[in-house]
This record gives sequence, structure tokens and C-alpha cells, in this order.
Amino acid sequence: MAEQLVTAADANYSWGGKIGGGLVAGLLAATLWMGFMMAYSSAIGDGPTMPLRALGALVYGIEALVAGTIAMVAGAGIQLGFSIVLGIFFGLAMSRRTSLVLATLLGILVGIAIWLGMNLYVLPFMDPTMAARVALMPIGYFIAHVLFGIGLGMTPLFIRAFTRGRGQETQRIDRPSEPLLT
Repeated sequence: MAEQLVTAADANYSWGGKIGGGLVAGLLAATLWMGFMMAYSSAIGDGPTMPLRALGALVYGIEALVAGTIAMVAGAGIQLGFSIVLGIFFGLAMSRRTSLVLATLLGILVGIAIWLGMNLYVLPFMDPTMAARVALMPIGYFIAHVLFGIGLGMTPLFIRAFTRGRGQETQRIDRPSEPLLT
């Protein structure tokens, strides 16, 4: 009889690990995006809260630039929510075996695609205030999206962390190598 060893991770598809890993990667991506944009905005003299207030303009319009804390919280919520959802979708497309280099490259490509889509289609129509702010710092906005993609690219690490121990057990599946004669 031929024996085949199959790991438990192969036998059981782990939705929870993928969703959890993607969620955490989305949070990391949002943190990298917001942290860089806040530092960059501060360095060019706009103040650290400008990117979050500009995001909050999706809800509050142009008044978000002077609205204060409520607009910043709305902007952070928008970025976190979008990043978590995107991270979960990215996580569902990954596995614990996905190469970290491949996932990072794919994450960067996703970040650049989001940068393009936001600049060309979404912001001009849905958040013209943010579009105007982005036009003042296009290089920073691009770098922030590359960092966002790097955060997404960490998804396989988080999936591995959430599914740790599942791939270490083995099951033996016995299959006859020849048909049985009676």
C-alpha cells in the first residue's frame, strides 16, 4: 500500500487565519499610510493632522479642513475601514505558504493601483477637497501608497501566526496502490 502524508493545514482550509491575517495586515497598512502622511504633511508645513482632515472631507466637505478633531476621527475611521476591508480581501487571496517577497510585490502593486484609482477616478468625484490636498503633495501620497502595499504584503506572516500549529500535525491517508483481487 502506498502511504501519503497530508498536513492538517492542507486538509482544513483556514478561513479564520486568512481573514485574521488580512485584517491585521490592513491595520498595519493603514498605520503605515497614516503615519507617513502625517509626518510628511508636518514636514512640509501643513501640520500632522491635515491628511486625516482631508480624508474627513468625504463626510464633512471643505469644512473638514477647519472642523478639528471630529474630522480627523472621521478621516482615520475612513482609512482604517477601507484598509481592513482591503486587507481581508488580500488575505483571502494569500496562504500561509505564499512567499513574503511575492506577497510584498503584489501588495506594492495593489498600493500603486489604489493610488492610480484614487487620483484618477475616486477623489475628483467623491472628495474634491482631498484631491486638492493630494495635488499639493503627489510624491508623498505615492510613497504612502507604496508603504500601504508593503503593509499588505506582510499578510502571509500574519496568516502563519494565526494558523501556527495547524501544519505540524500529520494525518496518514492509506490508499491502495493496486486494485484488490478477490
